This record gives sequence, structure tokens and C-alpha cells, in this order.
Amino acid sequence: MKNSISFFLFFLTALGIAQSPVPQLEVTGSAQLAIAPDTGVLNMSLSQIEMAFGDAINGLNRKTKDIKAQIRKMGFSEDVILTDNFQVRKNIKYRNSRQIDSGYVATQQLHFDFENTVGNIRKILSQFSSGATEFDLNFSFKLSDPLKDKVQERLIQLATEDAFLKAKVIAKASGTELQKVLRIQYGNSYNAPVRMERAVMSLEADAMKVDGFTPTDLTYNANIVVVWAIE
Repeated sequence: MKNSISFFLFFLTALGIAQSPVPQLEVTGSAQLAIAPDTGVLNMSLSQIEMAFGDAINGLNRKTKDIKAQIRKMGFSEDVILTDNFQVRKNIKYRNSRQIDSGYVATQQLHFDFENTVGNIRKILSQFSSGATEFDLNFSFKLSDPLKDKVQERLIQLATEDAFLKAKVIAKASGTELQKVLRIQYGNSYNAPVRMERAVMSLEADAMKVDGFTPTDLTYNANIVVVWAIE
């Protein structure tokens, strides 16, 4: 009976030790990088208004072909041009609170990526400023996939280094020692919405006035949580 009681007490003691929480230190490392975009995106909105449905579509197609021809003249491949948001709708206007049927309006958007250089932007504006086709134009900017991958890798490295540095400082200041890493959790903040600077250009303006046209850097952030066992 006495041996059974001793074994039971030993079992409870061992169980208590096993269940006691391990002292931990949780640190969040962070990093931020401001990167100049290496890719420009030309966004064009085309529209054509005609009284007949088919004429609106045909007119829009003529404008699209002309735009693509001008893009080829600039040395860009037609294969990079993307088309979306094509639609044809009634062109409804109101006069004296009365609805007037004014034919049809056909619209669509064209986009293509190009290397972000002042020379390319200057070339694009110069070409379209002398063209006969009217349309709305604006630029946006982003990182190419290879550059984005490099930025993500660098962010992870910097955030991890920041977490380890903070942990060492905290351990030294608190008189504790870092043991093994228990857990690492990487946040998804790298995929936060990217700011895109847009500049709306009037084709009636002097296309050579582009020297001050510089997109702002795109800012990316990353966070990583590291948990250590300490003693």
C-alpha cells in the first residue's frame, strides 16, 4: 500500500512538471522597403458613339486598330496589348426631363506593360499626341514579377533579422537566456494593396513636358513572429 502511494505521488509530480508551461518570448520582427517601380502600365479607354448598333462597334474597332498600329510604330509588340471591358449600351440622354434615345456607345479598354523609363514615356506621349484617334490615357506603375520576388525575399530576411535582434536585446535586458525557437509565423502583409501613382495625360499638351514625371516609390511591408523558449 505504501509503495502504491509513493508511486502515485511520483506520477502526479511528473505530470505536473510535464504540464507546466515553458517560459516563452514572442517577438515580432518587421521590415519595410520603398522600391522604385520598374514597370509602367499604359491604360487606354476608347469609345465610339453612333446611331446604329453595328456602326458603334465598327467605329470602335477602327479606333482599336489605329491604336495598335501606333503601338507597333513605337517598337512594342502587339502581343503585349490586353483588351477588356468591352461593352455596347444605349446612349441615353435627357432633355427637359425627357429621355432621348441617342444611338449606341461602344467602349473598351486597352492595357500594356512597358519598361518604366523616361524615354519610353516620352515616346508614348509623343506618338499619341500626333495621332488622330481620341481616347483617354493614364499611366500606372508596378513591380515586375522577378523584382517582386526579390523584394519579398529581402523583406523576409530583414524581418527575421529584426526579430532575432529584438529577442537578444530583450533577453539581455531581462536577464534571461534564449533557448530553441518554438514557432515562426510569417504574416501576409507583403500582399497588402499596392499604391499605384496615376498621372492623367492630356494628349493636347506638349508631349515632351515629361521630365518631372517620376512615379513615387512603392512601399512594401512584412512582419514575422518568432517564439523562443527561454530560461
